[in-house]
Amino acid sequence: MEGQKQRILRFLGLAQRAGFVESGFDAVVKTIYNNKAKMIIMAQDISGNTLSKLLDVASEVDTRMPEIYRFSDMSELGYAIGKPARALLAVTDDGFRNKLSELLEGLSDEEERG
Repeated sequence: MEGQKQRILRFLGLAQRAGFVESGFDAVVKTIYNNKAKMIIMAQDISGNTLSKLLDVASEVDTRMPEIYRFSDMSELGYAIGKPARALLAVTDDGFRNKLSELLEGLSDEEERG
């Protein structure tokens, strides 16, 4: 399982270097409202306040809300993209979204088997 987690974190770094990751609450919300977010990755240790604000945004945008995955913790997400700890990431490219969805779903399957 740890190998798959590291693979996902490295792929997030690649997406960041390619310019297809927005991070931090305000930037992620902006991509959601602009309909550019293809996927949201939320840290497992996100604060209740930030989660509540994200749910408020989700209720406002309704059908435009991208798929949300809960993965890793804030410090690992930030480190993966070369920034300080981040609670939220938005992936803005369909190709990166497709690959990350596949990797994240594979991680869930491994956790269920393990």
